[in-house]
Amino acid sequence: MEEFGDDLGIPLRHIVSCSSRTIKTGYQRFERPVYDHAGKYAPCRAGCPAGQDIAWAASLAARGRLDLALEALRDENPFPAITGRVCYAPCERACNRAEYDQPIAINALERAYGEHGNGHPVSPAPRRHRESIGIVGAGPAGLTCAYHLARFGYAVTVYDAHERPGGMLAYAIPAYRLPREVVAAEVAGLHAMGIAFRCGVRVGTHLSFEDLRRAHDALFLATGLGRARMPSIPLPADGRVQPGLDFLRAVSTGTARPLYGHVAVLGGGDVAVDAARTALRLGADAVTLCCPETRATMPAHPPEVEAARAEGVEVVERVAPADLAANGGPLRLALAPVQRMRRAADGSVRFDTGGQQRLLFVSHLVYAVGQEADLSFLPSPLADRRGLRADVWGRTAVAGVFAGGDVTGAGSVVNAVAAGKRAAIAMDCLLRGRSLAGIEEQISVGHEGALSMAAYEALRRGEPDPPRARPVRSHQINLDYFPPADRARVRELEPDARARSFAEAAPPLSPEAAQSEAARCFHCGACNMCGNCFIYCPDSSVLQLEDWGFAIDLDHCKGCGVCVEECPRSAMSMVPEWEVARELAAR
Repeated sequence: MEEFGDDLGIPLRHIVSCSSRTIKTGYQRFERPVYDHAGKYAPCRAGCPAGQDIAWAASLAARGRLDLALEALRDENPFPAITGRVCYAPCERACNRAEYDQPIAINALERAYGEHGNGHPVSPAPRRHRESIGIVGAGPAGLTCAYHLARFGYAVTVYDAHERPGGMLAYAIPAYRLPREVVAAEVAGLHAMGIAFRCGVRVGTHLSFEDLRRAHDALFLATGLGRARMPSIPLPADGRVQPGLDFLRAVSTGTARPLYGHVAVLGGGDVAVDAARTALRLGADAVTLCCPETRATMPAHPPEVEAARAEGVEVVERVAPADLAANGGPLRLALAPVQRMRRAADGSVRFDTGGQQRLLFVSHLVYAVGQEADLSFLPSPLADRRGLRADVWGRTAVAGVFAGGDVTGAGSVVNAVAAGKRAAIAMDCLLRGRSLAGIEEQISVGHEGALSMAAYEALRRGEPDPPRARPVRSHQINLDYFPPADRARVRELEPDARARSFAEAAPPLSPEAAQSEAARCFHCGACNMCGNCFIYCPDSSVLQLEDWGFAIDLDHCKGCGVCVEECPRSAMSMVPEWEVARELAAR
């Protein structure tokens, strides 16, 4: 093999030193086209903490197969119908189409797959291993971990203190964002897989931690943050003063009473915003959300804050409670301007106040100034005053005990799903005697922590999946095949109608609208059998395979690269012949 070039930075031209008896095109071909879509990933997938193969799912949906699109997502995430409603779509910020016109409405598509794609009944997962797994907490992290471990073939039992599974999905997120029947349907699917649930069981009261360790070969702790932090002022013993989580749980279980008059909510996070919007729906005449941050720095997600304001919630920023008095009449709340904020070691917020106070006379006060975990049931090696600590795989200080979700700082539903998925992989490696060393490099998608469960399952079968190490960038997309098109619109109810009803604020995309939006997707790096390579090859060197895909007839391919140039979505690449020779020699 010879190399020709110069010293001016011009790439070398690699020419095969073979006669036309070996390669019928002879010296003409110095590169060959390859179908390397298995080694590429769309940037939206790297931006999804759950690692969903968004581009491939959209490719299936564009052909009208929303059922197969749902199954593609469920390889990585058990709950597309849930995350399609409550995830704030970091994937859309990474979408290549955003650089062209508008990003794909990935979140709306995910919800549509969950809504319209449920055509396959769930069957029990086969039991392949003798070990059993115990999971404490039936929130998104615990349920995700249970799902993947059951698919691996383990017996899984989930313990939860509440009467029904779901955690924050069932008890904290209001029904106008996440209907209860959606959560119930997803949990029913886990039941059908054979996962056992023991609800109404509080570890430390009904069952000791030592009992759990004796009963199971490994444990996953996903207890969440179920205990409300107290505000910085003393609170009167008055039934009109209530923690945000207790308030939302009462609404979820149907035990909340109607509200009236003016309601104040303390806090600037998602729980506080949910409580404020829920108070309107329970009949409050006015709701004031009092937060120590500015609106731009509130920890709540901006779309929720804007929805609350549109519905009529007053947002008062840079204030902290100075006093709360209950003297038989309305509650008297004094608010002081915040001069400076800081966060303590336990995660709570401290602030310095000063200036003229503002008085509010309210009928009800809800405080949502943070949550913390109740870890009193755990032995000291696992939990201390700083909480429960775990590494990126969920491993704790005690062998065989893992943890994840909000209890270790997930902060969102999709991050909790990602934590449960990681822990399932680590637990399987432990129980199967497989080292975690090097696993992440083999199954990672991008550099933000997303993992491919499909790649891990290939490793489990002894069929290593090619590392998905190369993202498809926007300049690699052939835009001639993608005319500008408007992004699908998710039509929400009018704010006035939303504010007086727990009905879901926005209907899902119709199957037709979902198919149209999926067709806007570049399907970066995914071969969807469009046939351009076959159509445009000037030498008829592209062969269509009987089952799926194409192959290159290397006897007649001269390496012109037309097929790669005309591939709309970069599912092919040109590879120098010397690289191919080096790879073959290394085998």
